[in-house]
Amino acid sequence: MSNAASFKCSELAEVIGAEVKGDGNTEITSIASIDTATCGCITFISSVKYLDALQSTCASAVVLAPAMENIIASTAEFTRLVMDNPYLGYAKLTRLWAVHESNNQSPPIHHTASVAETAVVADDVSIGANAIVDAEALLGKGAVIGAGAYIGHGTIVGEGTTIHPNATILHGCVIGNDCEIHSGAVIGADGFGFAPGEQGWEKIYQLGTVTIGDRVSVGACTTIDRGALENTVISDGVILDNHIQVAHNVTIGKNTAIAGCTGIAGSTTIGAGCRIGGAVSIVGHISICDNVLITANSFVNRSVVEPGSYSSGFPLEPSSQWRKNAVRLHRLDELSRQVGKLKS
Repeated sequence: MSNAASFKCSELAEVIGAEVKGDGNTEITSIASIDTATCGCITFISSVKYLDALQSTCASAVVLAPAMENIIASTAEFTRLVMDNPYLGYAKLTRLWAVHESNNQSPPIHHTASVAETAVVADDVSIGANAIVDAEALLGKGAVIGAGAYIGHGTIVGEGTTIHPNATILHGCVIGNDCEIHSGAVIGADGFGFAPGEQGWEKIYQLGTVTIGDRVSVGACTTIDRGALENTVISDGVILDNHIQVAHNVTIGKNTAIAGCTGIAGSTTIGAGCRIGGAVSIVGHISICDNVLITANSFVNRSVVEPGSYSSGFPLEPSSQWRKNAVRLHRLDELSRQVGKLKS
């Protein structure tokens, strides 16, 4: 940062909802990990396994839980910001420095940006170099459109939403307030719809769109296809990692989190509060209820109707052992029948 952010510990405690133990006037200029923190840094600790690191840290301040404060209070030479959820406190702190950095960036609308005459641009909107805002698009107050990003015809970008450089939001999509769309993401591309015909595949034109709620994060190079007739819907508070494929007419419920490289086939409904691990494959036209956890590399080939944790696939093992197990797996039905005969 060209101009370093500086906050007193008392100010930081008020932002994150913590109680100050020690000198509230301690000045903090950056956030760092507990191992690399130096004078002027604030760090956090969320587990007792980092107790040794905590006792030797050079940080000026630490966000920690009451239990940890009770352990080190008599020996600590740094200021403590005490709260029940230090990791949440860390998350809130990062926002302060991110906002400071964004305030030091380029002018509101770069001279190379292309903004259609019929586009509606609210106050305090920033549009980066070579970005394109197409006809009848609407940009809400405080929206940020990064360099080289494309906002399609009639697309709505909500207040306080950031579209990072080279992201693409195609025609007619609706992005809510306080969202973040990372670079390389494509929202509103055609869904994978083709009908077999005598001359080969006949394209099914996708007539729906994509609607994204408030406070949604879409990772880099993630793709969300527009609906065929109805809309693809991403609800409030959803977080999507990098390289996720969301096919046409998918619905994702509130506050669901999906890790990278997951693929979701068309017309599948995922409930609220779900957590889906990386590289999960989900077939189309099924439903997953609320509050489901699916572990990494699972294959979901049917609807999930009960909350809970679900897994599939095999953990990594030496190739020689895997080959033996693969042979045995192919003989599982035969072995089962033999056991059945012995029991009878």
